[in-house]
Amino acid sequence: MTRFVTRGCVDFATLVRPLLSGLSWADPQRRWSRQCPSSWLLLWALITSSTLVTGLGCQRSSPAVDSAKPLTNAGTHTVVAKDVAVVKDTVPVKDTLVVKDTVPAKDVVPTKDVVPTKDVVVAKDAVVAKDAVVAKDAVVAKPSAPGPAESKQPATLTTTGAQLFTQHCASCHGERGDGKGIAAAFLFPRPRDFTTGRFRLVSASNNVPTRDDIQAVLVRGMPGSAMPPWAHLSQSDRDALVDEVLRLRTEGVREAYIRQLKEDEGLSDEKIAASEVQKSIQDYVNNLSVPGEVRPVPTIGPPTAEAIARGKENYAKFVCISCHGETGRGDGVQAMNDDDGTPTRPRDFTLGIFKGNPDPASLYRRIAFGMPGTPMPASSAMTPEQMVDLVHYIRSLSTEEQRQAAVPKREKIVAQRVSSIPGSESAEAWSSVKSVSLRTTPLWWRADTSADFAVQAVHDGTTLAVRFSWLDATEDQQAWQSESFKDAVALELYQGDSEPFLGMGSLTAPVDVWFWDADRQNGQLAVEKLHPNAVTDVYPFSEAAVTSAELTRAGARLADQPDISLPARAVGNQIVPRNAGSGGSSLTAGGPRTVTFRPPQSQLVQAKGTWKDGRWTVVMTRPLAVAASAGDRISLEPGGRASLAFALWDGGHRDRNGQKSITIWQDFELER
Repeated sequence: MTRFVTRGCVDFATLVRPLLSGLSWADPQRRWSRQCPSSWLLLWALITSSTLVTGLGCQRSSPAVDSAKPLTNAGTHTVVAKDVAVVKDTVPVKDTLVVKDTVPAKDVVPTKDVVPTKDVVVAKDAVVAKDAVVAKDAVVAKPSAPGPAESKQPATLTTTGAQLFTQHCASCHGERGDGKGIAAAFLFPRPRDFTTGRFRLVSASNNVPTRDDIQAVLVRGMPGSAMPPWAHLSQSDRDALVDEVLRLRTEGVREAYIRQLKEDEGLSDEKIAASEVQKSIQDYVNNLSVPGEVRPVPTIGPPTAEAIARGKENYAKFVCISCHGETGRGDGVQAMNDDDGTPTRPRDFTLGIFKGNPDPASLYRRIAFGMPGTPMPASSAMTPEQMVDLVHYIRSLSTEEQRQAAVPKREKIVAQRVSSIPGSESAEAWSSVKSVSLRTTPLWWRADTSADFAVQAVHDGTTLAVRFSWLDATEDQQAWQSESFKDAVALELYQGDSEPFLGMGSLTAPVDVWFWDADRQNGQLAVEKLHPNAVTDVYPFSEAAVTSAELTRAGARLADQPDISLPARAVGNQIVPRNAGSGGSSLTAGGPRTVTFRPPQSQLVQAKGTWKDGRWTVVMTRPLAVAASAGDRISLEPGGRASLAFALWDGGHRDRNGQKSITIWQDFELER
């Protein structure tokens, strides 16, 4: 058996473990050797011939993704390693995303240090890698009204609640409302299970949500989770969605109870159809799906220094500090779980991020009645007066500005017309262009996310340039090792009367994706730079004889290898960096897990970014007009409108794939 090392095998063992004999480290200086069987040519053929459907699962490393079923609407590309776009931990997965398969991981979960790792498709240095563009809820957009006011798109009387739910909600909450949507595995906390789960923000005595409770969540979203606000929808559309959520709840409770009667009591369908059993079922359903009396809240006056001081005493006396910490930073007990076993952690009051409304009456209800299904209990030991004082103290730990900033808002971004596009991302001309600040939300929640993300746009009648700027404490430009990830940003563009799902559009409403990542901008990285002390055997296609075991010998370096050794480069795989100086890529998507690179001739997006003083600044450019045959590639013109949304990947927090931060849809307009 011939023993040798190829860059095509580096970090590829987990994908073709039966074909590889393993990896061993010879010493602490990263001297290594890998043995491949004599069937290496078979492996090479596998690499060059196999294709992988791109999309939510085809990124550097992601939460549990399932993709056994082929995606008929998704493009394909060859998966390769390092020079061949190193693929690591590639695992075939199914179409059914079950959140319980997602393993919380480090630096990402509200429970301290958790990272989704199970069943992930990863491409080391692949553009669709951790930095990979979009995943669940990738960011997209459509022209809707700015701010939390009514949508400028008219409510369609023919649109039912079920249709709206399918369009906006089912990808996360599932078509049946059971919290098992196609994108659910990319979200932490999990999407709510409407059928049997317990609603958190309730005002009724039996903890069943009222229409107003659900409406409030639609308008404001749930800060501290991936649930965005839907205030841009018309009132009639939101009412229809409330009807659908309540219908799913009722049907889910009924189905669960009937299943229980069959399994626990052995009742047949005939017995269940009996009138007395049907009445029992209806009583049970009503108890869990019809809200009881709304619990009253006492009059809460303005905060005073005395009330806040009393509230601080109550905070310690009634052991709020055991979970939320002495200073309210959520640093008390950390090992906490919801009723369904999902890890959770106490809220950090100093950030001003409250899942429900932070107004005094809403906070009073959460203190008095708890949050069903969570470790937050009802406070039966306190008097109403003590709870009012506690409300004032909790609110004193954050500012109104913080509390309002926690809610993503829809803004209007205008591309100013200029005589010429600024020459670089740091050009002085950008100082006169209006900057729009947007709130980003991590889909895999972490408390230390930054709200500092700014967007500017200009065009000269033929070219559009979009400039992004955001805080990032670490410059993650290369995915040097399997545990390292790179920084990236993406823009999604959509035109149409009704925006598709926020996460990568849909089959009938595809989106145009512009993507920049630091690694691609820097070009392909040779293995010898990663592992300068590597020891290697013969490369069969570039060496006739081996004179030493070091990479310094002739014929062993990446530059010496012919295309037959680097099949991904040879076939033009878009994942492989091209040393072109641009970190930009053009992609398309027609729903979660369908993100696909456009062919080389359609790669029109150019992008360049710089990191300085803890801040990334990136500029993307693309011609306004594209060929009519471009299909879902969106052509723009002066005076035109579209919708935009954005996504950020922070390599320092191990972001990749669906683990990222996103904005909601934003309105976009080009000056004439």
